[in-house]
Amino acid sequence: MKIKVFLDTNVLLDVLQQGRPFTASSQVILQAIWDRKIEAVLTTQSVVDSAYITGKEGLQQTFFNMVNRCCDYINMDYINTFDIRLACRNYSGDFEDDVLYFRALDACCDVFVTSDVKLRNRYSGKHEHLQFMSPEEFVSKIRGEAIPSQT
Repeated sequence: MKIKVFLDTNVLLDVLQQGRPFTASSQVILQAIWDRKIEAVLTTQSVVDSAYITGKEGLQQTFFNMVNRCCDYINMDYINTFDIRLACRNYSGDFEDDVLYFRALDACCDVFVTSDVKLRNRYSGKHEHLQFMSPEEFVSKIRGEAIPSQT
């Protein structure tokens, strides 16, 4: 069975905005998705947020090309009322992160990939079936390398 990963918005932005700290590892993750080695989930909200950010930087065509390809390989998931209600009931200080956490759980993901250290620290260990990793840590995992401890 393939590992199922939930991609935070910043993973998509890592690929779209060259030169970010996790650009190389996020590109490896997307290639593993294109090669169908892993299954991935990305929210439609993350796509919309990425469009806004990259549009302000003149990267519309790069964005459109990437998203068109993502639609062929990644499960585009929507945030539903249940996710929003859970986030309201379990507010941790960052509503957007809370919503994405509950979406990842509902989508039965194995790993939540994000470069957001606060998000990883907030949720790591809260659910036995969902691990939180940076793009770099996840690349180490899929390559079978030792995973550095999360900080």
